[in-house]
Amino acid sequence: MSSFEATKKRLQNIHARMPDFPEDMVRLLRMTYHIQKRMKDLSNAALRKYDLVDASYMVLAVLYGSDDETSTASTLGEACMEKPANLTRVCNDLETQGLIVRGNRPGDRRCVMISLTDAGRDLVALVLPEVWRSTMRAYEGYNADEVKLLESLLKRQLDNLENAT
Repeated sequence: MSSFEATKKRLQNIHARMPDFPEDMVRLLRMTYHIQKRMKDLSNAALRKYDLVDASYMVLAVLYGSDDETSTASTLGEACMEKPANLTRVCNDLETQGLIVRGNRPGDRRCVMISLTDAGRDLVALVLPEVWRSTMRAYEGYNADEVKLLESLLKRQLDNLENAT
C-alpha cells in the first residue's frame, strides 16, 4: 500500500463532508509535499556520511552553481528557500567546517558575501553526483517527452503561484 493512501482517504472524507472541496487539486498539492519529503529523505541519507543535511548541501550546491562561487546572503537564502535565521545557522556550521567564508562586499559593508572555499568546492564536487544518483529514482521510467511535459506543467504551476503573491 502506498504511503499516500491515508492522505488520499482523508481528502475523500473531507470532500464527502464538503462537496465544494477541490479534492483533486488538493490531492495533487499534497502529493507534491510527499514527493518533496521523500526526495529530502533520500538526499539526507546520501549526505549523512559527509556530516551534511539537505539545507547545508543546498547552500554548497547553490554557491557551486553561482558566478565566481559567491553569493550575497539574501540571494543565497532565496535560492535555497531558507529563512535568514536558518541560513545564518547553516552558514555558521559550514564556516566552522571550513567549507565557506563570509565577508563584506567591497564598498558596502552591510552586504554579506558568502563564497566556497577550496574544501567546499572539493566536497560539493564529491557529494553532488551521489545526491543526484539517489534522488533520480523519482524519474525512473520517464521518457524525454514526459520529462519535458512535467517540467512545463510544474513551471506553469510555479508561475501561477508567483503571480498570486
